[in-house]
Amino acid sequence: MKYKKNYILILFFCLQVLNVFSKEIIIDRKFTSTEIYNALSDSNPPPHKDVQIDVVLRNNFSHDQQLYLSIINPVIDKIMITDSAKVTMLGDYKRFTERTYKHINFVYPLLLHGKETRLVHIKVFKQWQALNFRVKLSNENAFIKTTNHDNFFIGIFYGILFMYLLLLICFYIFSKSNFFIIYLSINFFMLLLFFQYSGTGNQFIWFYSATVQKYISRFAVLGYLTAHLSFTRTFFAVRFKNNFSGVIIKILVSILILFFLLFLVQIYNSSYGYLYPDSFYFLISSLFLIYGFTVIGLSIYTYVESGRRETMWVLIGMLFHILNWILFINNEFGMVKSLNYLDNFKLFDSNIFVPQLNYFITMLEIFIVTIFIAINYHNLIRQNNLSTRRLEFLQKRNINTFVLGQEEEREKISREIGLTISRDISHLKKSLSSFYQKTQEHKVLPAVLNDIEKTLQDVLDITSNYVAPDMQEMKLVELITTATDKLFSEIKIVYDFNKIPEQLQLSPVANINLYRILQEISNNILKHANAENVTISAVKDNKALQIKISDDGIGFSGNTKDSSGIGLMNIESRMNSLNGNFYVLSNEKRGSSIHLIMSLKDIT
Repeated sequence: MKYKKNYILILFFCLQVLNVFSKEIIIDRKFTSTEIYNALSDSNPPPHKDVQIDVVLRNNFSHDQQLYLSIINPVIDKIMITDSAKVTMLGDYKRFTERTYKHINFVYPLLLHGKETRLVHIKVFKQWQALNFRVKLSNENAFIKTTNHDNFFIGIFYGILFMYLLLLICFYIFSKSNFFIIYLSINFFMLLLFFQYSGTGNQFIWFYSATVQKYISRFAVLGYLTAHLSFTRTFFAVRFKNNFSGVIIKILVSILILFFLLFLVQIYNSSYGYLYPDSFYFLISSLFLIYGFTVIGLSIYTYVESGRRETMWVLIGMLFHILNWILFINNEFGMVKSLNYLDNFKLFDSNIFVPQLNYFITMLEIFIVTIFIAINYHNLIRQNNLSTRRLEFLQKRNINTFVLGQEEEREKISREIGLTISRDISHLKKSLSSFYQKTQEHKVLPAVLNDIEKTLQDVLDITSNYVAPDMQEMKLVELITTATDKLFSEIKIVYDFNKIPEQLQLSPVANINLYRILQEISNNILKHANAENVTISAVKDNKALQIKISDDGIGFSGNTKDSSGIGLMNIESRMNSLNGNFYVLSNEKRGSSIHLIMSLKDIT
């Protein structure tokens, strides 16, 4: 036994001379865990070759000690552990269900007998990227404690992220905005990357497939970039109306294509990665940073041009993503010493490969974006409440206007019947009375017939103001001329219908409302304007119909709709029912004009 210990010590010192990473660890009462190797803590960048680590374990206890050797990087392709004469192969070429020890990292359990000294040789084979990993040895209690802490922390993080994804789905259902679906996709692919590089994906999701474990990171990165590009294109395309947006989109698409080609090289010819690891690191980092700072520049430019605060939130979100990219990529390659320190930063002891700062930055982004969404929807709900109250106010006012309009119409009918029909009937009664007295019979009968004819005409005139034959089926030109025929019979009218199609026909409801509006305007002109000339014009474009009625009458003071009485209130009520607008321009002794503006989608 003594000879064996001396042999191990001699071999240990020989390995140091051969430049193999080596360390002697004494297992005593003070020992809980120790970091044997950390590429990010090395004075030189991680070597792009097979990494060999030799550990001499010396048990000072007289009883056995259960130890756990953790190789912290769940995406290492191939690991060989030589323990005495026993050789064990680890790596993600094995699916999770075939692993001897089930853990998010590659774990090798060691049972060290009392007073035993043992040499363990660890060889991590090179990969296409610079190989960054940590090797940690822990006793059973420390290993279990750290594992439980890691599971608790990851559980909280995934819980927050899943609730955030559910929130985005709810906001999409509520708003039907594609931005939420695209942003949901970005976070989904980011979740896949956390699954992959924390080891939880292989442990809980794709545990039956080593192929998925091998290629899921390529799929996640390409999906993440595609979703990012789609968000950028969708967000900024609506804010640029010139060729500038096309140039930006071409730059972003070019970056995506370069990433795609890079992954093709990685998948089909990894030797390029073996030969030029530094070039790969700088290429990937440069592409991410170019894309990120392009989006930041677009956000600043858009905010200066439009003043919309949404662009500032996009800028803030992109800053968080850039920080995550810088830390995450460097954690894979370990090329920048100053960033290695940040990647090594830990608030608590952990065996998770992904830097803790990546988790904290992501949770901070989720918190800030949630606040932004909450503020926006609070403002939206407040605006909806204001709109609802405004709608209720308009509905009440329209009801009041309708009631007042009904009363006015009844008064008109009563007044006209009283002034015309009653007068005619009284005259007819008087004529008939003279007829019974048999005086001038040859004169009375024609007079009676004439009075009857006049009465019938008055009835016809009165009813024609309230019932228009086939009003709902009229073409627009016919509708306007029919509604204003009373005006045409008393005042000189010029019609200008050159800019509307002859066959243009509105919906039945629009015809009824427009007919009554034009009748009201005609009555107002006849009663109040003292006009000699009236011009009625109509203009139609792709979106709206505009009708203008102008007169050369006496006008009135004030240029608002509120400066008139019940007549304009009736017009406003009917225009509101058509989702249209109108305004009146008038100057004393210079005439008046009224403009009716209606959206075609609401009246056809």
